[in-house]
Amino acid sequence: MSGMNNLTLMLLLALLSILPGTLCIRCYSDHSGPNSAGGIERCDADAVCSLARIIYREDGVLRKATARQCVSRTPDRAGTEWPWCTEEWAGGDEGGMEVLTCYCNQDLCNDNNLLRGKLSEWTATTMARLKAGPTHILDILISVATGCVVVFFLAVILINIPWRKLFPRQEVIVENGDECEEDDGENIDETGEGDGDIDAASGKREKED
Repeated sequence: MSGMNNLTLMLLLALLSILPGTLCIRCYSDHSGPNSAGGIERCDADAVCSLARIIYREDGVLRKATARQCVSRTPDRAGTEWPWCTEEWAGGDEGGMEVLTCYCNQDLCNDNNLLRGKLSEWTATTMARLKAGPTHILDILISVATGCVVVFFLAVILINIPWRKLFPRQEVIVENGDECEEDDGENIDETGEGDGDIDAASGKREKED
């Protein structure tokens, strides 16, 4: 009887040790590590699979990429259906990145067939929009802020340039011209006073004669 109890206890312990591993799902993964041999990753408890489609600009050329992995946390959402997707934007030097991530909770569910139609439609629409230029509100705000900063620094540089020292000749010419006009006025006054004295002296001589 005791032998049966020991055997039952050992079976329960074995089941408990195997059960957590059976509850965890596996996902296709682009990561390399001890849990992702052969491109398949064994996720932790409560983790789900994700498939992300990324569109970005490199050297002026639009490119697309795909990322697959296990994720322990997902963004908040209102619904409860599976699979589901969320769209994100990340800033960058060449217009940022557009990312559409889809989540599923089944074993090896994040293959290339996961919501293929939705991902293909989003990829085509996003690439067409990005070809016309940056249209995301955050990207536009970043561009405007960058332009304002550049204008501010240009204004500071222009204000602090010593323009009078760079163009001193024009000011010297103006000052010399004013001094010449003042000298000419003084000479005219002195000449007028001398002529008056000469006329007075000649008048006195005529009276004496």
